[in-house]
Amino acid sequence: MNKQKLAGVVIAAFAIAAIAFVTVITETQPSTAQSAPKGNSVYLFAEGVNPKATFVFREATVTYDFQQYSQTSNLFATAGGGVSQRTAVPEFTLIRIVGDTPYLHEAVDQTYYYQGRSTSHEYPYKFFDVIVNFDQAGQPVRTYKYTDCSVTNYKIDTRTDGEEAWAGKTVFALFETYSFQCSGFLPQSPTYQAIKSSGDKYSPYGRQ
Repeated sequence: MNKQKLAGVVIAAFAIAAIAFVTVITETQPSTAQSAPKGNSVYLFAEGVNPKATFVFREATVTYDFQQYSQTSNLFATAGGGVSQRTAVPEFTLIRIVGDTPYLHEAVDQTYYYQGRSTSHEYPYKFFDVIVNFDQAGQPVRTYKYTDCSVTNYKIDTRTDGEEAWAGKTVFALFETYSFQCSGFLPQSPTYQAIKSSGDKYSPYGRQ
């Protein structure tokens, strides 16, 4: 084979390889976007403890991962004469990356349309229960049960890591913040309940 024929074969081989490469990229891009990682397994949490919330709506019961939880009301309030009593209106906030949470979004939309908790209108997502679990290694170590809750505020905002995101070194994150007000609140310790049910005595830090 002379040099001219050899050069032609090499060029043809490169052309075929380039076409194949473009075809593979074109075919794999949609599947890559669809298979983007989701949920709390994507993030690092101190000692692996992360919040999950189960919403008991009239239409369905659903569980979603959240990245942040904040108990915005105190456990106790001071009544007349300085007497301490349990907070009458428990409030809390949940924050997560904007995602596929259709039932929760519907609760927000209906609340906005009907003008909130105090309205005289009755609508399917006006009141619901929320169970917040703080999981470690897939098991709840702390549980908060809220009853007769409603959405009081909702917003989406962008967060960045200082100026790094603008320099292309990190990513922009779109967060949605949900605020809730409830009528009832019950804290629970699943670990302690398991110990009591088994008849064991809890010894902190391994002390006997």
